[in-house]
Amino acid sequence: MISIVLPVYNAQEYIRKCIDSILKQSYPDWELIIVDNGSEDDSFQICHEYAKEEERIFVLHQYRNQGVSAARNLGLEKIAGDYITFLDADDWVADDYLERLLKKAEGSKADMVVCGYRKVLLSERENDTLHHQETNEGEDNSKIYHRKEDYLRECFLNGYTHCWGVLYKRSLLDGIHFPTKITIGEDVLFLLDTIMQAEIIEVTDYDGYYYYINEQGAMNRKFTVSYMDQILCWKKAKERLIDNYPSLEDKLDSILIVSAMLVVGKLSALSKEELNTFQKEMEECKEIVQKYCRRKVYRLLPAGYGVKVTIFKLCSSLYLRLYGRWKNKK
Repeated sequence: MISIVLPVYNAQEYIRKCIDSILKQSYPDWELIIVDNGSEDDSFQICHEYAKEEERIFVLHQYRNQGVSAARNLGLEKIAGDYITFLDADDWVADDYLERLLKKAEGSKADMVVCGYRKVLLSERENDTLHHQETNEGEDNSKIYHRKEDYLRECFLNGYTHCWGVLYKRSLLDGIHFPTKITIGEDVLFLLDTIMQAEIIEVTDYDGYYYYINEQGAMNRKFTVSYMDQILCWKKAKERLIDNYPSLEDKLDSILIVSAMLVVGKLSALSKEELNTFQKEMEECKEIVQKYCRRKVYRLLPAGYGVKVTIFKLCSSLYLRLYGRWKNKK
């Protein structure tokens, strides 16, 4: 059996499409553990309706929003399957998603099977231009990793940092939980724990997971101190990795710099008065950029970040003005 853990919070507009994609799975031996995280809309009622009609669906309810990590942890306590996967309430999966990933896991004896995903924009979702039936035709390509360092370098440190789109052996997750005190980057530390316990990891280019990108929502979120969590999680990841895998230091430092610059980008959208209340956070970002921007690290930065970092290092106030003007015009 495959257990699917689905945290839900105020998702009444999306949740039906998500659950329907599970009901249409070609692989029948699954259970869906829905954890309603104190929704204030009709999400819980909608999920409860599905559970009344389908015995493979179970709904848990938390009376206040305790965060996605707490919801996933509660779901993990209730699973019965030999394999586990996570799904977000505004996403959905292809009809053969579970079947394909399970076939991979059983064939390679992998502890984790990581698949690709398709990004879905708001316009595509509203017009329904993408359908869950669309999947790769024929056989998909895979790479099997037996060395943790190779997977960390090629995948984990190159954007494979989401817990969804992965099929896990249940035994792999024994004793592992999502950190509840981190609100941005919690997937990073959860995945790192699973990777360190895994013996075999398979990565496939099959892209049966549909990931919804709410661009407007992301743009409208103002900076809060919780944004510093994306720096904190990578600092913790570096602490766990650096002793055993010193060759990964430059890449880890480049990620810390990018994380700091993402925070700076959020800070740049604030007024001067608002920015004054976050001087501690700004100083931490400056310190990271100054400390880790060696020549080798500079070369590992994504396209465009080299220029950003150079300007920020030379004059942070100028960078904030220029970037803030550009961002506020968007």
